[in-house]
Amino acid sequence: MQLRLGAIPADSAVRALGLSTFINTIGNGLFMTIDVIYFTTIVGLSPAHVALGLTIAGGIGVLANIPAGHLSDRISPRELAVLAVCLQGLITGLFIIVHTFLFFVLLNVVAAILDGFTRATRMTIISRIGGVDSRLMIRAYTRTITNLGIALGTVCAGFALAHNTKFGYQSLLLADAATFLGCAFFLRKLPYFAPTVAGGEPLSFLALKDQRYVAATLLNAVMSLHFILQTVAIPLWVVRETHAPRWWVSIIMLVNTIGVIAFQMRASRGSDDLVSGARLFRKATIAISIACILYSFSKGVNTVTACLLLIVAMFFHVYGEVLGSIGSWSIGFGMAQEKYQGQYQGIYSLGIGLSDTFGPAIVIYFAITLGRIGWLYLAVIFLITGVAMNRLVQNNHAKRVD
Repeated sequence: MQLRLGAIPADSAVRALGLSTFINTIGNGLFMTIDVIYFTTIVGLSPAHVALGLTIAGGIGVLANIPAGHLSDRISPRELAVLAVCLQGLITGLFIIVHTFLFFVLLNVVAAILDGFTRATRMTIISRIGGVDSRLMIRAYTRTITNLGIALGTVCAGFALAHNTKFGYQSLLLADAATFLGCAFFLRKLPYFAPTVAGGEPLSFLALKDQRYVAATLLNAVMSLHFILQTVAIPLWVVRETHAPRWWVSIIMLVNTIGVIAFQMRASRGSDDLVSGARLFRKATIAISIACILYSFSKGVNTVTACLLLIVAMFFHVYGEVLGSIGSWSIGFGMAQEKYQGQYQGIYSLGIGLSDTFGPAIVIYFAITLGRIGWLYLAVIFLITGVAMNRLVQNNHAKRVD
């Protein structure tokens, strides 16, 4: 299977997966831009209640990855994904009638559980479409489309933010709900994937018993903190601790979006080998460590110097993000047993979910509470993570060879 950068894939299954991803992530961009503002300014929930509700939902929802992975092996992942995204659309539509904190939490918990199912089944589908040779290119392709979709959704949401009306916000929530149905439509165009595990076969929990894979999952969770740095720590750092203008945050994030779109697929070429993926992962942690150091130096300098340091730091950050994503996918797919890819991908997604749930508190403590020294601690943590992951994969590879 050949995927060319900037070209429409020849494989109809990859095209269908790409279109489903693009439509869905436009909705994601809409929702993530307005959700906190809508629930605080229109619904009237306090920021503390919104944060608490999202934390509760994230903590419960992350556990859905484990049963989702098991079901993806025993039920066609296509059918499971279609069901999950349709239910997500229903839940998203119900957000317009939220008036109480309890109802807000309940809907977010259900949405988070369904998101766990969607995430696990999507990775299982990618492993089944591409096989060993093409799955990383397909994952890179969907990642590129994800960034395009979110960027487009964010721009569209800007109109609702500018008008700041209940009707405008609720219209976007309903539009987001509709994107889930569009996503389901194209997922149905994927080929049927037969279960790899017989329905009568007892639950094995092989992935949970695989200590090396669980360790890789936890290390990947630590590495995934760099995504939280982008969305939580860097905006706060720029506004509170540097002389860079507030709008410079948008420039920094634009550099990230363009960089990922331009280079994610290029970086995936020739990286299917597990050991090579671990080396890319280690190289990525070095780049992100350098970025953390540069971010720390942007405090206490003049405006021009701060702006330049922040942009250069983001260049290193993007480089690390692109390589780290490829390395992470290579490890997540390569260390798994093929028959149980669903189960293994469910566990691997659990690590990312843990990062999403606990990451904001962690990065705020290091980057904002501790300040400059905290960024340096983060740099060391990322370096150690890269070395540990590379050694873990090398040992796993040596064991398989023996």
